[in-house]
Amino acid sequence: MNRIKTVAAVGICCAMAITSLAACGSSSSGGKKTVEFMTMQSTGTPQLKALQGLGKKFEAKNPDITIKMVPGTNNNENDIKVRLAGHNPPDIWNTHGWSRDRYGNFLEPLQNRPWAKRLKPIGNDVFKTKDGKFYALPADIQVSGIMYNQTVLDAVGIDPKSIDTWDAFEQACTKLKAAGYTPLISSNKDAGPNGDLADYMLPGMYDESQLKALSKGKFDTAVYEKYTSRVAKWAKDGWFNVDYTSASQDDISRLMAQDKAGFSFRANGSSQLIESYNPNVKLGMMPVPAEVGKPYFSTGEDTLTFGVSKTSKNKDAALKFIDFMAEPENLQKLVDVSMNDSALTGVKSALGQFEPTYNYWVNEKKTKLVPFFDRKYLPNGMYNTLAKSTDGLLTGQLTAQAAADQVKTSFNSLYGQKSS
Repeated sequence: MNRIKTVAAVGICCAMAITSLAACGSSSSGGKKTVEFMTMQSTGTPQLKALQGLGKKFEAKNPDITIKMVPGTNNNENDIKVRLAGHNPPDIWNTHGWSRDRYGNFLEPLQNRPWAKRLKPIGNDVFKTKDGKFYALPADIQVSGIMYNQTVLDAVGIDPKSIDTWDAFEQACTKLKAAGYTPLISSNKDAGPNGDLADYMLPGMYDESQLKALSKGKFDTAVYEKYTSRVAKWAKDGWFNVDYTSASQDDISRLMAQDKAGFSFRANGSSQLIESYNPNVKLGMMPVPAEVGKPYFSTGEDTLTFGVSKTSKNKDAALKFIDFMAEPENLQKLVDVSMNDSALTGVKSALGQFEPTYNYWVNEKKTKLVPFFDRKYLPNGMYNTLAKSTDGLLTGQLTAQAAADQVKTSFNSLYGQKSS
């Protein structure tokens, strides 16, 4: 998520960026079409390699079309915002969680594509509008909760299936701490670990009436403090990794890989880094306890979801590539590098060692699924604020009340921009 800049600074930066990117759009020459595809996947990642492989396969079958893949940067969201502001969007881009709620007005509706009927119902609340429209091809769908190290929990006699309240979770953390393990891991080197901690916990802090009020722009700090107070207590009790302020994602992944840590509030995909340090590590997933209601998982678009610009000059070629990727054999190659369930039927999930616990909680127990909190109830740009305020709690620089006030200030500012 992006830092909030002054209006003047944003205007200058966007103007400069638009000028530099003006020549980057799609093109057609000599009858051959070039489809620009902003992948938002970093160079060298399994996800980008899979996309590049599909691009080459498609080009071999369609010699009149070139798929120009643009790797991701550290500023993906701003990159696409600048392109949209300059009326120069790529032909295809990775919607990274926002195909409907942020980019719906800019994307070609896809509900009438030949593969559309294969979209699993689990994705309806995430991708579709009330009238059934959706705007991107999802390879996978993220279902996130609390990741745990089974070896560590077994060593101290903790059954994750028995943890259905925050009291039970905190008793487990107390037990882990007493046995010399790190109960919880996080890092402030990027927004992900702390942003996810807030994003996953917040849905269970609100009842339905409070969620409706939040959606209408009424931020109640007393409700939000239920989250900040709990996390502040965890930090005070020393449950997070002692090197929190200096630890990188590699460092905290090693803690899980080396069977030294118990819980992580991250998506299953983060296990790829953990498993790279220890292929034999034993991991599982469990629902998030709730202050209000029953435990749940958070769900939403993941990093392999792609839409087509409705103003693309090469729309037919771009849609042809989207349809090509949707073919089961091709989509399987993307799902295989996702560590998630497939979003379309006819494609096997690639949950790896999470398959048993996913099947238990989602398929057998029918655990409640809720949309990612920031995407559903908060204005654009709030994820960074969630991460920063949580960081303040973990370092002790913010009290529970101060952290809630910080989020309220950001909410009111951004909601006002949304409403203006």
